[in-house]
Amino acid sequence: MVNYEALWRALADLVTELRRSGESIPPYILKDLRSAKTTIQILKVNRDNPDHVLRVEEYLSSVEAYVMYAALKRLGSRTVDQWLERLKRAREEAPEAAYPPITFVPRVPRDKHWLRIKVSEDIPLRRVEALAEEMGLGHEARENGYVIVYGEKGEIRNFVRRMAEFGRD
Repeated sequence: MVNYEALWRALADLVTELRRSGESIPPYILKDLRSAKTTIQILKVNRDNPDHVLRVEEYLSSVEAYVMYAALKRLGSRTVDQWLERLKRAREEAPEAAYPPITFVPRVPRDKHWLRIKVSEDIPLRRVEALAEEMGLGHEARENGYVIVYGEKGEIRNFVRRMAEFGRD
């Protein structure tokens, strides 16, 4: 898997260098660069959706094609070769650092989805526990001020929606 974050960073640096040299970057390229960054952040959280990977690839390819052509015109072939090498290294950089593995949560069944909630005055422990019990979800308060709620994926989503409604009241 490609380290999209490192690739994005390298392309953003090249855009910056081009701007410093006087090159005007079209708004659609800057929009694609921002969209790629946003989608990379989503990809970090939800690695299950292949559409996110396709979008990131599309955005970064668009940016790369434009900036490499602009760099060739503005900065010369020698500089472009250096940037191509940097992009190659960014692609090959270990993605594990960018996408930490999903950690094991003790006492949560392997086949269950889970979320961690920070207990506060706005989200009291008794409210989280009562809603989890009402919805048939497992829960466990931790010493660090968090509560782990676990169950089926759809039920966890419903739990989050109900907690959000509680927060609006």
